[in-house]
Amino acid sequence: MPALVRDLVPAFLDFWAQAADAPPDRQLALWREYITRHPEVVADVIRGGGEPDPGPALARYPELIDRITANAALAAGWFEQAARLVAPVLQAEDLTVPCVSMVGLARSNGWVSEVDGRPTLFLAVEQVPHATAARILAAHEMAHAIQLPMPAPPWPEEGPLGHGIFAEGFATLLTTELLPEYGPAEHLWFGPGHEDWLAECEQALPAARAEILACLDATDRDVQRRYLNLHAGHHLPDRIGYLVGVRALEQLRQAYTWPQLARWDTSRAMAELRRVLAG
Repeated sequence: MPALVRDLVPAFLDFWAQAADAPPDRQLALWREYITRHPEVVADVIRGGGEPDPGPALARYPELIDRITANAALAAGWFEQAARLVAPVLQAEDLTVPCVSMVGLARSNGWVSEVDGRPTLFLAVEQVPHATAARILAAHEMAHAIQLPMPAPPWPEEGPLGHGIFAEGFATLLTTELLPEYGPAEHLWFGPGHEDWLAECEQALPAARAEILACLDATDRDVQRRYLNLHAGHHLPDRIGYLVGVRALEQLRQAYTWPQLARWDTSRAMAELRRVLAG
């Protein structure tokens, strides 16, 4: 399965060569020119309902530039390795996945978003700190990029909370099976150091399952962020929805293969998820 890679990192390096030592107003003007030419840089922020604020990223680029330069030569390989790993398991060798390596706003590390009607995999190289993160993250996002268009009809880019719970459980459990040398917490956070978070989530799992079951059809972004993103003030651990999804998919995997699960439309996925969470 080919990964069709578009590399925007050189465009960032050209921008930063001009902006690194420029005064703040000139930096901002150059940044606006850069995102006009490459709107992908801010697309993940806009699609999440936010407004792109370059200030924090511009302040961090000096400390990230060595990582960006080192990762620039590696990103194409991350995509290709992930495609070779994931596609055969999903029986999707004939699918071509558009991929974009880029420098974003130092917020998200990877995501899948539609470009010209096709699910496209984005990796922000400034947010990939080491080889373990690259390997897990690229495989995780490749699973999303392959799974979303496979059913008939394909999954929409935006949907209710249940879509996210199923999709994140699908991608995380799949990569856990494909890359067993990494532990569960590493797959859930794309790197080491989160075992205490996982233990906290395990304790809170019954309450989280009940809350998420009650909110499966919610389309409000705040509800979705509560369970799938970093949040402020909610009583459950950050991103606990990923673990809820993994546990649900573990149950479904007892009866279904990965190619079957990948081809479920949203109605089937929601019905099966609801059944498992209620059980």
